[in-house]
Amino acid sequence: MKNFSPALRLLAVLAVIALAWSLRTNTAAKLPVDYDEDDYLRAAQEYAAVFRSGDLRGLMEFNYRPEHPPLAKIIYGISLLNVPVTTLLPDRGTSASPDQFLPLPQKKAARAVAAAFGALEVALLALLNPLAGFLLAINALTGKYTSQIMLESLPAFTSLASVLAYTRYKRQAQKGWLATSAIFLGLTATSKYLYAVVGVAILADWLFATPKTLPDLKRFLRLALLWGGLALLVFLAANPYLWPNPLGRLADSLFYHAKYSTTAVEVEQNNFPFYQPFVWIFLFSVGQWHPDVFSFVLDPLIALFACLGLTRMWKRDPVYIFWLVIGMAFLLVWPTKWPQYMVVLTAPLSLSAAEAIGGFGVGIWKDWQQAHAQKVNHTLERRDGRRALPWLIPGLIFFAALTLYPLIFQFAMSLTDFNSTSIMDGLKGGVWREVWGGLTGQIKATPIDSAYQDRAVTFIGAETYLPILDYITTSGILGFNLLWTFLSVILQTGLGLGAALLLWNQRVAFRRGWQALFILPWAIPETIGAIMWFTVLSTATGWLGLAAQKYGETIPFSFLLNWERNPGATLLVLLICSLWYGFPFMMLAASAGLKLIPAEVFDAAAIDGASVWQVFRHISWPLLLPLLLPAVIVRGIFVFNQFYLFQVSQMYGNFSLTTLATLSYNIFNPAAGGFGRPAGEFAISAGLNMLTMLILVIFVVIFTRWSKAGEGLNDA
Repeated sequence: MKNFSPALRLLAVLAVIALAWSLRTNTAAKLPVDYDEDDYLRAAQEYAAVFRSGDLRGLMEFNYRPEHPPLAKIIYGISLLNVPVTTLLPDRGTSASPDQFLPLPQKKAARAVAAAFGALEVALLALLNPLAGFLLAINALTGKYTSQIMLESLPAFTSLASVLAYTRYKRQAQKGWLATSAIFLGLTATSKYLYAVVGVAILADWLFATPKTLPDLKRFLRLALLWGGLALLVFLAANPYLWPNPLGRLADSLFYHAKYSTTAVEVEQNNFPFYQPFVWIFLFSVGQWHPDVFSFVLDPLIALFACLGLTRMWKRDPVYIFWLVIGMAFLLVWPTKWPQYMVVLTAPLSLSAAEAIGGFGVGIWKDWQQAHAQKVNHTLERRDGRRALPWLIPGLIFFAALTLYPLIFQFAMSLTDFNSTSIMDGLKGGVWREVWGGLTGQIKATPIDSAYQDRAVTFIGAETYLPILDYITTSGILGFNLLWTFLSVILQTGLGLGAALLLWNQRVAFRRGWQALFILPWAIPETIGAIMWFTVLSTATGWLGLAAQKYGETIPFSFLLNWERNPGATLLVLLICSLWYGFPFMMLAASAGLKLIPAEVFDAAAIDGASVWQVFRHISWPLLLPLLLPAVIVRGIFVFNQFYLFQVSQMYGNFSLTTLATLSYNIFNPAAGGFGRPAGEFAISAGLNMLTMLILVIFVVIFTRWSKAGEGLNDA
């Protein structure tokens, strides 16, 4: 972004702001009333009545739903001053369904204010990084909860403003920016307590950046106390409800949440696991709730790119990493796991994703410039080509027959309505007939709603890809597939590397025997391994269930009992199976890399007095990484396309999420079915396969550039 001219950068920022405002106003107009909106609108009505009366002492008396500070509710009340007065909304319990008949003018006015603060948050982030602002603008979860009468949009804006002011202070050392940061932090706390976690992140970064000398630490402590004191004063000044009894009312407000998390009916009914925040970020799609509002949801992709950009963002400014880590840690510990809490993290997530995408784009640009400057000519001489041709032709024939032709045929299938009903016509050349006629303009494309009804194949065109893309994004399958790949590869790499390091130790007895034992899971077919694990862990007839019946549910791993009915436990069981099956490959790759490291390097480290961790951190890991990264890519491709494990899991549990490969098979299989359509939809399965291949190519290229796997392999 630094390469942008000021005019172009300003134009990008304005375009992002316009997009954010357009999306949020559209969302505000279309979304139905959500939980808590009627509560906060009732609070706004009370504050509007206070302002109309002219007796502002009412601000110290009213705070409907006092578990949350009043600032956002007061601002909503101000927004109602220019709309007609209506009857006060009734007092409803926290578990009551939302009132869908809110006064329309008041709902529009309050939602417009929420959308405005949501757009302001995007504007702040766009000023820092236009690409990050764009990603935050299109983030569907953020768009939803900053377009409704919720408490999210105001503290999301003020918390980001507090961090940006603090980063300006770090660069310029001007105390005015530090005071500004404290003011916005105080406003954040008096909007919603949860968002004040950003203050902890600022303190952590501030302490991390402070030199560890006594004078510097004293100066940090003095400024931090002044900064926190100013934030506290702003919090009290902007919270008139606390004025009559600050300690008592504040204690009631804070302790309410602890009681709510253990007694509320809605919390018990949902029973979200502790890791639910990861589900909201990586797997959940708002499109599942509002498919008519959010056509394409890219939130899981943004989260995945954010993981790839963490290293770059740490180098640029660690405060955003502290924000992510501390915020996520708090959400994991916090008993209630509502999806709107994720708005706390979406700004730094978008910034990290922008770092990853921007770094990838800069890498491509530099590669192109280097290639253009060098003007490298890779063309073989004709004589060498003629000599190599007889040896290349057989391989090219097999490549065309076994790889290229099936790929082209699948793409052709995806442009038609080829299915089990029209299978005879398709196999007799109907696919090629329709595709050729459609691409040459001789056949008009049939709308997808009118297709799949004839025994003859018909040409549809690229329209097939739209419902496929919409389904895999809004259903969460794509996000789950990406998260599954990330978790599986991380676990397999960690265990494989650990086993390789253990067997590399000369003091371990029977090393070859242990290595042969560890390789055995890789030799067992995946289907047999999956059936074996699911049989062992079966609650009814498996070893775990039988042990629980005999010795009680206090046995080890008892938390896996009834995993078939618990999506979180099912995911854990699937990861255990995948880990058992995949770690031997990573162990072999790591073992091969360790054998290539010269022994003299470790001798020199021992002479210098390096510890075991220092040897691994500065010698083993850097020299091992070039050979480990290609293995990670290979395992990533296999895990992304994992099929048998998920296919077998459907026999034992009701886990709805699956990989794209398993979904493609169930759509293709005339005896199975899926995708909300009849079975035997060959064209949809082919389109899904093409999208899967495209996704894999993109992420392999991104990972290769991010990790510099190709460069490392050449160096090795």
